[in-house]
Amino acid sequence: MRTIRLYLALLLPGACGRPAGARTAVVVQAQDTSAAFAGSMNPAHRARRATRPVILRAVRVAPHPAYDRVVFEFAGDSAPGYHVEYADRPIRRCGSGDTVSVMGTGYLVVRFEPAQMHDERGNPTVARREWTPRLRAANEIKLVCDFEGQVEWVVGLPARRRYRVLETAAPARVIVDVRHEP
Repeated sequence: MRTIRLYLALLLPGACGRPAGARTAVVVQAQDTSAAFAGSMNPAHRARRATRPVILRAVRVAPHPAYDRVVFEFAGDSAPGYHVEYADRPIRRCGSGDTVSVMGTGYLVVRFEPAQMHDERGNPTVARREWTPRLRAANEIKLVCDFEGQVEWVVGLPARRRYRVLETAAPARVIVDVRHEP
């Protein structure tokens, strides 16, 4: 019986809907604060877990010795689904389709779903919608979408850099670390 459970534990995750040859970035469940990490240039994806939007309540950015960190903190114990990947210009706002100017030549898009950045009365839950920290990796961070259960941010980088995605619970956070060096 143990052999069957082990076999299923190894087989089932690989049998779930990913096209042959598809690659994803490394997603680490526990907060890993090591300065050295390999990272990836590939998309990172976590399927939706909630049916109701999860409230984004804080966004922070900070430098570390070998990388810059962007933290997205949510109300409750679990984060929504997310998709992180590089995008080409132009970056557009959802809803209007207006072009968004972002510093740098590497554009890391971080999308959460189902999520929102406003309360039931429409008041914002995160006051700061953009800032320019001008760190070694993170030049600029902008909100580009808070519409119909989707929240999307773009991180402007000097160039495409390797990154990793970490998750924590209680409080729920999705953490994106971007290496200083390519």
